[in-house]
Amino acid sequence: MERAEAIEQVAAKHDAASVNGVSNVAYDLMVVLTNKLEAIAAIEEYKIDAAEVGDTEAHALFERIEQSERDAIDALRNLVVSRLQRIQRR
Repeated sequence: MERAEAIEQVAAKHDAASVNGVSNVAYDLMVVLTNKLEAIAAIEEYKIDAAEVGDTEAHALFERIEQSERDAIDALRNLVVSRLQRIQRR
């Protein structure tokens, strides 16, 4: 990550917490969730590439990685919902 991008993320987190009432942790969870969802999209392409050349070993590895990402997405989604519900209760 470039320095400018890191600075923008810090500023966005600060803005989210002070303007929208979204905590830094909730924001962080949402960013990681977004990254995981993007990773799934990329892995889908990689699986297609492996299938096209008949590389079953690589395809199987991509499948395992994808499942791991989906498990992380489920956990992240639950925490994001929980943190956002806390905001609504305030």
